[in-house]
Amino acid sequence: MKISPKKLDELIKIVHFAGIEILKIYEKKVIKSFKSDNSPVTNADIRANDIICKGLKKNFPKISIVSEEQTKKGRAAQRFWLVDPLDGTKEFLKGNGEFTVNIGLIENNKPVFGIIYMPTKNKLYFTKEKKSYFAKLSKKGKINNIKKIKIKKRKKNIVIVSRSHSLVESEIKKAKKMIFKKYNANKIIYSGSSIKLCYIAHGLANVYPRFGTTMEWDTAAGDAILRYAGGRIKTLDRKVLRYGKTSFKNSSFIARS
Repeated sequence: MKISPKKLDELIKIVHFAGIEILKIYEKKVIKSFKSDNSPVTNADIRANDIICKGLKKNFPKISIVSEEQTKKGRAAQRFWLVDPLDGTKEFLKGNGEFTVNIGLIENNKPVFGIIYMPTKNKLYFTKEKKSYFAKLSKKGKINNIKKIKIKKRKKNIVIVSRSHSLVESEIKKAKKMIFKKYNANKIIYSGSSIKLCYIAHGLANVYPRFGTTMEWDTAAGDAILRYAGGRIKTLDRKVLRYGKTSFKNSSFIARS
């Protein structure tokens, strides 16, 4: 499915409006609770989800929606939206600003469109006609400084990893040595949320290893952005990450430039 310029504008408005509402809660009163899997959810997650799903239903009434905050296990449609209304809830709760709004479009088990907005930095990543772009949004949602992005190869890689981890200082030092050797790297940077995939697409990093379970809505938008910038995500058995699984769970993967 091709996203028309008019519909892309509507999608940008949707993520921007969701970001505005997230920031209102972020700066005033966050209410936290826990889901059945013991993962945190806030009033900002719920508010952003309502905005996004309402906007998608209005503009794309024939496409079904799978969202982190209102999904049921089962076989997905051939074409559907994957939504993470507030990716990086842990970073949101820590107050470090590294959280995003994610919308991805899946067709035949592949991500064919992605848009990711980082409200605290007004950073916007999106795809258009099988290319990936970076831009800034003004406070009124006006898009500025659009730039086509692509991966960057280096002799020594920059590895990006999740900021939220439970390692003690001594374990971190050991992990760094292992990472440098395994991924031919000389630098590690830390970040929260799906912005890690965007940074590889933007040429700011080269490798993002993710071990353990993630959900499809965590990766769909970033996967599309990375693919169209020339990168890839593969599972540990070297298979391309696919979408529309019954459980919507991803296995461990490595994203690369």
